[in-house]
Amino acid sequence: MARQDDIDLDRQEKWEQEILAHHRWGRHGDKAHEEHVRLKKLWETAQPFDESCQEIINQIISLEICNWRLEESILALCAAIGAKKPALFKIGHMASMTEERWKRIWAYYCTCRNWLSSGVMSGYDIILKACDPDNTIQNHVIGMLAEKSELKKLCLERFCICLKFMIGGECSCGPTLTKAHEAAVKAIEKEITRLDPEASMLKGFIFNKQYSTYAGLSLCHHKLFRRLDIILSSIGAGTWRATMPIRGIDGFERADMLEKFLVSIEFWIDERSETDVYAKDELFQKIQTLFGELDNQKKFLASLLVSLLRAQQLYAKKLTEKRMKELRLDSKPTEYK
Repeated sequence: MARQDDIDLDRQEKWEQEILAHHRWGRHGDKAHEEHVRLKKLWETAQPFDESCQEIINQIISLEICNWRLEESILALCAAIGAKKPALFKIGHMASMTEERWKRIWAYYCTCRNWLSSGVMSGYDIILKACDPDNTIQNHVIGMLAEKSELKKLCLERFCICLKFMIGGECSCGPTLTKAHEAAVKAIEKEITRLDPEASMLKGFIFNKQYSTYAGLSLCHHKLFRRLDIILSSIGAGTWRATMPIRGIDGFERADMLEKFLVSIEFWIDERSETDVYAKDELFQKIQTLFGELDNQKKFLASLLVSLLRAQQLYAKKLTEKRMKELRLDSKPTEYK
């Protein structure tokens, strides 16, 4: 017999769909249903929600554990919940991108394009003057790429095609542009395999199915620049991850960082008495102050925030444990870490 969770999707609120989504509680089995039922009761008790609270819900469901502005976004949402007014800056995904972050990404891209141009006049220097005036990123990237070779040029061209596609907003690209992009990537890969039939140089980059032609280049991901460096240093060294081995503990570190926020929010939700440890904790005290007095609407909003992030935190731990076991058995990377 189908659960109510599995039917009438059109009648569900956006937050309900997000709770049950695979990237949230959907991959945790029966826990998804339990969380849905628990939060639905809080939601019903908290009615009615005005337009401001509805917008806060939209902001909460936009934030994911992988976002590069996770910590400040959580604090912004705590303040929003406390005031019952939407956060002042945009939350989650590409909406979270700042001008400085865009400049840093453009500096990576333009430096790679300049390296490929081999001294030919181009317009990338003009952009670099604005994005990287002190040459910090240019020196960093050029140092990783080292001496040129035909194979390196092809691999870097593929990288540039993928990065430019993401900069251009791949999610909003129509089918024509997507087909053109994928055709260009395949054409470059054909040339790469011609020079390197076994694709031994960059197997992790070129044939990684999880990231497809986008090479894991989610621009709002907290590990974006490490991923860029993994790819570029691999191209420069001629061997995948020759200079940047797998750390394997990133998921644990991310989960531990998030736990400090979630525990502090749960203390406020449950109206628990703080211990001496938390009484001296600056983050804990800040979160309690931001929330202010507890009421039913705030309780639902805070509970939704914790629930959605907790689901991803648990998965991050589980995935990291799995990867660590794999690394003990096989030293070959299966994906970007």
